[in-house]
Amino acid sequence: MNLSLLHNNQQDLDLLDWNLIISDLSSHASLEKTRHDLFIPPRSMSIDEIELQLLDLDRYMVQHDEYAAIFQDSVLHIPSHTNGFQNIKDIYKGKFFDCSELNSIALFIECYNNAFKHFPDFHFAEDLKIGPDIYQKLRRHFLSPLREFVDRSGQPHYDRHPQLKKLYAEIIEIENDLRISIQKIAKTDEFSSRLQLDQFDIINDRYVLAIRSDSFNSDLGPIVARSNSGMTLFVEPYEIRIKSNKRIHLLAEIESIILKLTIGLSELLHPHANEISRIADFVSKFDLINCKANYSLAKGLQRPQLSDKKEIDLTQIFHPLVSNPIKNNFILNQKHKGMIISGPNTGGKTVVLKTVAICNLFLHMGLYVPASNARMYPFDHLYYFSHDHQNLQAGLSSFASEAKYYLDLLHSLGDNNLILIDEIFNSTSSEEASALAIAFLDELHKISQSKIVLSTHHQVLKTFMHARTDYISSHVGFDFETNMPTYKLIIGEPGSSLAFKIFDNLQKKFSYTSNISDHAKNLLDAKQVTYESLLLDLDQKKNELEKILQQNITLNKELKNQKRAMEGVLHLEKEKLVSEFQRKLKTTLNSAQELFEEIRHEKITSQKQLENRAHLLKTQIQSSPKPQLKPTDDQIEKYSHFKEIDFEDIQIDQTLFALNIGKNVKVAQVNPKKKEVQVKHGSLLVWLPWVNLRLPSGAQPVKKAPIINIQREVLGKIEIDCRGMRLDEFQKICDKAIQDLYDGQVPFVTLVHGHGTGVLKNWLREHLRREHPQLKWENIEGNDGCTKISS
Repeated sequence: MNLSLLHNNQQDLDLLDWNLIISDLSSHASLEKTRHDLFIPPRSMSIDEIELQLLDLDRYMVQHDEYAAIFQDSVLHIPSHTNGFQNIKDIYKGKFFDCSELNSIALFIECYNNAFKHFPDFHFAEDLKIGPDIYQKLRRHFLSPLREFVDRSGQPHYDRHPQLKKLYAEIIEIENDLRISIQKIAKTDEFSSRLQLDQFDIINDRYVLAIRSDSFNSDLGPIVARSNSGMTLFVEPYEIRIKSNKRIHLLAEIESIILKLTIGLSELLHPHANEISRIADFVSKFDLINCKANYSLAKGLQRPQLSDKKEIDLTQIFHPLVSNPIKNNFILNQKHKGMIISGPNTGGKTVVLKTVAICNLFLHMGLYVPASNARMYPFDHLYYFSHDHQNLQAGLSSFASEAKYYLDLLHSLGDNNLILIDEIFNSTSSEEASALAIAFLDELHKISQSKIVLSTHHQVLKTFMHARTDYISSHVGFDFETNMPTYKLIIGEPGSSLAFKIFDNLQKKFSYTSNISDHAKNLLDAKQVTYESLLLDLDQKKNELEKILQQNITLNKELKNQKRAMEGVLHLEKEKLVSEFQRKLKTTLNSAQELFEEIRHEKITSQKQLENRAHLLKTQIQSSPKPQLKPTDDQIEKYSHFKEIDFEDIQIDQTLFALNIGKNVKVAQVNPKKKEVQVKHGSLLVWLPWVNLRLPSGAQPVKKAPIINIQREVLGKIEIDCRGMRLDEFQKICDKAIQDLYDGQVPFVTLVHGHGTGVLKNWLREHLRREHPQLKWENIEGNDGCTKISS
């Protein structure tokens, strides 16, 4: 029994919430196959294999925007749930494909053509290149003929193909005639009083009218279909039956031609199954590396450096599923065999262990890790043991089941092992558990070169291991002011379990009163209580010192920032004035140069014209720039407690508060035309937009401006009847209706497509899912013959 997480051990992966992590990762994949492959448990890779995958990801991340655009133009054209991978496998079987299946294969070939040339230095693409002669043959004899009548959505377009164009035009003419004819028939006395529905429908390629069953007679026409209740009969009028038969005959003729075309295209693919299979592999790996890159960016993952020494050095690690996580440092160097983590319950010990495990799993996936910096050795075997192993089916208690796991581990160890144990032997007495754990760890190190990280509450175990030099002691912190864990990993000494402290806090929280904890302390051995108290006192004093140090650092930074901010404001005003003056000076010099050139080429013909131009230059030189310093959003939010002032209420010598200076200023001048105010603060004199100014505290609040409601008319159609239309005509109408919805011309639009064969309905809803996921759609009151779309 192999317990390693890197050897298809899904049961223990579940202890790490692995499915949730992979669900999050796979959400960045475009293809269903990629998402499926990601859920396969990771396998152990050599250091060279990992390095090659990381190098590929490095190259991709450096030019992420460029590759994302290539991905958009290639892989995203392939439907997520494509059958293309299965279709490509079926090429080996000599299968003949229909239009949709051929299109799925064509999308892979087109993706390869658009993307492969951009990956010349990527290792994953080295063995996936196909010869240019093979590709040219596929392009000329497969892609080009297919695209003559099948678009990228898999829909055939008969009007594009020379053999089908004439037949299709004849069908369109007949269908237009059928629509006009059946609408006229519906209005005749013979039919109008018998109709269940006002409009016609298309069922089984027949144009039909919905007739109430109690008013039907055989003179109206043959029954094509019945409703589920039997109350409605769908009847084809005799007057249009000949035209319908001709239309069906022409459709059958088109299907026959398409069948011949698809058979020929399928036969062309059969000799090139290997090349097309390599193309599919490239598309799959392109999707995978794009998925890894997007996930790394979304989660803030960083590239790990590989080490040939058995060490783990992680800076600012965090669990990828935790929102706003507390980040920790984790160091296990080559000279230490392991680490012991102690501290209070719910303090973060388990999260640290799981995060270390996840970092190692990500490493063997060729993925960046959740840390700001990482140096890691890729262990061949990774083990994770939780503290509850009870197995009722096998008749094993929690302790017996845990012991069996450890015995199995002893028989499956390799040379390179990282073993993570959460709450070792937690289900038996502390003294016995400590002795067993120490002996078990010694046995592990005797038969292997394993690195071990474990958490524990056992006093003897953490004390004994702290005295040894081959293990690192650590604990998770606790804030004694808030009585809450800090979730910070503190390396260097063990920590108290704080059981009494936590128990007392829970009593206060739930309003219980008892002397249980005091009584428990009396029952414990005095040495044990003293030891725990010393750890508690040490931890508390260390936290207090760290807080004082942090407060001093923060205060020092704030004082320096305030000084720089004030200097920066004054410098900014001067810089803006200088920049504006330089710009105006350059403009004036250009104008003077132009005037000089015009005089030189005798384009100035009179003294008066020369004087006017010279006066204009003089005016430009004399005018002084006035900076427009509008407040930023951060400044408005920071000083939101200051009240606004109307421009008309501003007076000279009035004291106001300037948002972008952050100080009280005095009004020097007011420009009613530009609604600007010149203010003075010390030696600084600057023009500001009046919106920069606020009343000092104590002023009355401003009156709110009246709210004006504006109503718009609906300019577009909100209901469009599309029954009986061809797909291409329906697509144009849909695109126009959706554009009206985006432009705000209509609040919603209802497209009536009927039931029929479902071609219009299926295309519309798939189109909405793929191209317009931000829009909402529904059928109205259970009527599946229409679709209501809204933003």
